[in-house]
Amino acid sequence: MGLLNFDERPKIFKSSFHELIVVTLVCLAQFLTQAGITMCLSTMNIILKDFKNSDSSSLATWFMGGYALTVGSFILVSGRIADLFGLKKVFVIGWIWIIIWSIIAGCSYYTNSIIFFIICRAFQGIGFALILPTGLGILGHIYSNGGRKNFVFGCVGANGPTGACLGALMAGVVAQTWWWPWIFWLLAIFCSILLVLSVFYIPHFVSDQQEGSTLEKIDIPGCILGLVGLILLNFVWTQGPVVGWGKAYIIVLLVISVFTIIGFFIYEIKFANYPLLPKSIFNIKIGLVLACMSFGWGSFGAWQFYYWNIILNLRKYSPIEGGLTYIPFLVLGIIASLLVSFVISHTKPSFIISFSSLCFMIGCIMLSVTPIEQSFYRMTMGQMFILSGAMDMSFPSATIILMDVLEEKGMAGSLVSTIVNYSVSLFLGMSTCVEIETFKHNQNLLLSYRAALYFATGIAGLGFICSLIFIFVQRDDIKGTTAFIEVDNIDESSIEKK
Repeated sequence: MGLLNFDERPKIFKSSFHELIVVTLVCLAQFLTQAGITMCLSTMNIILKDFKNSDSSSLATWFMGGYALTVGSFILVSGRIADLFGLKKVFVIGWIWIIIWSIIAGCSYYTNSIIFFIICRAFQGIGFALILPTGLGILGHIYSNGGRKNFVFGCVGANGPTGACLGALMAGVVAQTWWWPWIFWLLAIFCSILLVLSVFYIPHFVSDQQEGSTLEKIDIPGCILGLVGLILLNFVWTQGPVVGWGKAYIIVLLVISVFTIIGFFIYEIKFANYPLLPKSIFNIKIGLVLACMSFGWGSFGAWQFYYWNIILNLRKYSPIEGGLTYIPFLVLGIIASLLVSFVISHTKPSFIISFSSLCFMIGCIMLSVTPIEQSFYRMTMGQMFILSGAMDMSFPSATIILMDVLEEKGMAGSLVSTIVNYSVSLFLGMSTCVEIETFKHNQNLLLSYRAALYFATGIAGLGFICSLIFIFVQRDDIKGTTAFIEVDNIDESSIEKK
């Protein structure tokens, strides 16, 4: 028996066990990427105490923001590198990079420098930026359209909330009962095992053989413009409210980042021979899908950060208790892996995206009005059920849509992952700005948290509006993600003749 009975097992696999190992490795790439965020949320107060002269109100944001920044920014480049140099090779290099920087992150305790720890977290994120889109590209190369592919990508998407839960819980257990550097050292040990399995079980794929030199195909000018613009823009929104918007370097970097990003798009569209962003993505349907993902996951990034601030700083939960509150994500992630393939195969992508956007917005609204003294089993637990649906539906459906429309599977995985992770970091910086400015006026921690969540609700609302537009644009398409691509690519001249 294969992994699924929908269709035959791809011939590239030697056995069902081989298929299971490969799919599990890619699922764990998604699992650990999300776990990398929450492992420093549940333990942020413990880690901050071990670094002298640390300002928790500002630096705690960078625990999550710095990691998500590099994951989101470097994914833009990693997909192209994987398509050119080989998916397996980049996948293996990614694991090695994570192992090295996880070890260094744990050793940062001895430097007594919180800045160095944040830098280690940022470099750690680069490794996940290599393995996540590359893993999606591997699955995109292996599986053709059908129920088997939908199920596999559903499993990958479900590992997002599952990783968020276990990452927070296991890190909380280690930090509270042992010593927080072991969070990163144990991660390095686990990734070493995954590295060995990847070397032996991930299939080899032929890299891109288009004409032109390798350096030209990497699109170095585009990489530089894109990375510089994305990193500077995110840095400004995260650091600006901390040091004050009146600082000259903040204003200068903001202007530079805006012009750099504009320059990036102009270069990619007009001048690049091998653009990082394929011209096929510049259509209204793909744009609306990416906009919904950006606003939805951006709002979730803010929800996640302020959820942990509320339960740790206001409800006074311990790291372990906080990790246990994430168990609904774990349970629903497993259920979603069994249901999401059916939903994707029998429902228009526009309806799935719209449902996810609505769930993101409702989750932010619920947290913003949840009383601090209320039992966890009421509104707090309820919003996790809603947000699990948003995460489990949006990620796999958007990934499959782009996998079908783009020939470069690594690049397709990069686009979705870039939007998700970069938006988490960018909108977290913006919501932090709202929190800090609100706190300056009322000196009330709860009200400042809620102000940030109101902003996140507005961001999620924009995503829901985009999803409604998407429904209208796709109103004449038939069901299923394959139909979405087929209808979108019909020759206009053939329609006129008819």
